[in-house]
Amino acid sequence: MKKQATFFVLIIATILGGCNNHPASPTLLNKVENLMQTQPDSAYTLLSSINTDTLNAENFAYWCMLKAELSHRTSHVSIPSIEDMERTLNWYKKQGTEEESLKAEFYLAVAYTHAGESKQAMKIYARIYAVAEKKKDYQLMGYTCSYMADLYFDYEYASKSLEKKTEAAFWFKKANNPRSYVCALRDICMNYAAMDSLSQALSYLQKADSIGKTLNDPNVYSSILNAYGNIYQMDGKYKLAEKYFYQSLDTDKNAISNYFALTNLYIETKQLQKAKATLQKIPQSNALNSFSIYDNLYKIAKMEGKFEQALDYLEEYTDLNDSLTIAISESKILEIENRYKHQKLMTENAELRLRQTGYLLTFAVCLIVVLAMLWAYFGYRKRTEKKLLLQQADIRDTRNRLLELSIEMERKNALLKHSEEEEKELERMREEMETLTARYRTLRENMLESSPAYKKLHQLAKQKKPQNTRTLIGEELWEQIKQQAQKVYPGLRRYVINRCPDLSESEWAYCCLYLFGFDTNDEASLLGINPSSVRTKTLRLRTRLNIDLPAQMSLYEYITMQI
Repeated sequence: MKKQATFFVLIIATILGGCNNHPASPTLLNKVENLMQTQPDSAYTLLSSINTDTLNAENFAYWCMLKAELSHRTSHVSIPSIEDMERTLNWYKKQGTEEESLKAEFYLAVAYTHAGESKQAMKIYARIYAVAEKKKDYQLMGYTCSYMADLYFDYEYASKSLEKKTEAAFWFKKANNPRSYVCALRDICMNYAAMDSLSQALSYLQKADSIGKTLNDPNVYSSILNAYGNIYQMDGKYKLAEKYFYQSLDTDKNAISNYFALTNLYIETKQLQKAKATLQKIPQSNALNSFSIYDNLYKIAKMEGKFEQALDYLEEYTDLNDSLTIAISESKILEIENRYKHQKLMTENAELRLRQTGYLLTFAVCLIVVLAMLWAYFGYRKRTEKKLLLQQADIRDTRNRLLELSIEMERKNALLKHSEEEEKELERMREEMETLTARYRTLRENMLESSPAYKKLHQLAKQKKPQNTRTLIGEELWEQIKQQAQKVYPGLRRYVINRCPDLSESEWAYCCLYLFGFDTNDEASLLGINPSSVRTKTLRLRTRLNIDLPAQMSLYEYITMQI
């Protein structure tokens, strides 16, 4: 009867819970989570105000987990449907942590239990227990054993249920969870009571009582006192039973079950006036309460011999029973509608996935095009580098030939005889040397101009930003400038250091930039200074290198001739 009544409460709560249409936000859901510990009823009221149709997949999963948590804490809150918990579990498996996924699976098993699919629930509990045991999550192991024990009790496997409840108490104690440990001891007591082992039940209840007094939890302690009353009533000690039921009421005024327990006690002891007085204290705002009240009034009237009045109460009882049956039917219709909505949503999701696949294919094609462009670009870079290497080799050969001619020229100058043939040969060698020198200079200039650093500098210089007072050359580009200058002019560093050992790093960097051959205006644009300041920097560089320029020769020409 008690389980049937709980089921009716869940059904009515489900029917009344879907009539609000306020949109939700993560902030609102967070507020619900914060209220759950201290004000579960307020948290449920706030949670019920949320229209789940407005939630995205993440917030819907969050909403279901909050409601499942509330159903675990408060008896009048129903667990979400199997479909909703499956959807929640799928989301947490893909997006959540392992702990969140495990918790969602646990509540899915609870949903299966409330739907009467005990075998499926037991399979999930067994799997969760194995995972929790591997992770040494004693808390989860305790809860899983408790729910498995309830399933065994429903199927009248009393010994197996008792075994699981005892195991749950052990894990709760090991997890240092005194509240759940006390509840587990109380459940073991009630299990022994159902097996008519009242002395054994009382020993466990006394143990729970000694710990429950220290918890400062009126709900838990009220349930312990209620259990005392039930055991003493079963043992025929009605005065003690009545005492404990009243103590339970004093501890928790909202425990309606104590009023019904007292009513049953008074009916059993034929104290019918007290039974009726107790029933009058029970609020009839709840349809389930009215259902049980009329049932008890029918029994009392029948025992008093007031058969006409008993018949009236029986009719009221029957009408309420029919109403609850209709409520169950309506809830099933609502569940079918919810399943239809869920299926429709799954179809829409499938269509969305197809569109996403199309987008992915488009992205893949674009990616292939980009990769092809990158392949072409790197091929071009490779060819450019190969060209630069050939130019470097040509420069080396030309430089070596110049050295050979210079040595030969010196040798012939030493052995010069003023013969016409030797003078002609000498003149020819001079011309060849000038040609090679010019070619060597051109090759170095070409190599410099084809470098990435020169192209970047040329691009920056052409921007011509008016009134710019900051250099356009970054640290990385300065490094490229110095590296490229030394690559084209291998003896530059040695020549500069020999002429000015204390040359600063900034002066050395400017020297490398100067050898790129930009005019004064371009250098001014690159450095963010006036052209007159560029001429000053060039003059200072010449002074620091202690160079006396021959007439009609620039510093650039002089330095490149020396290296």
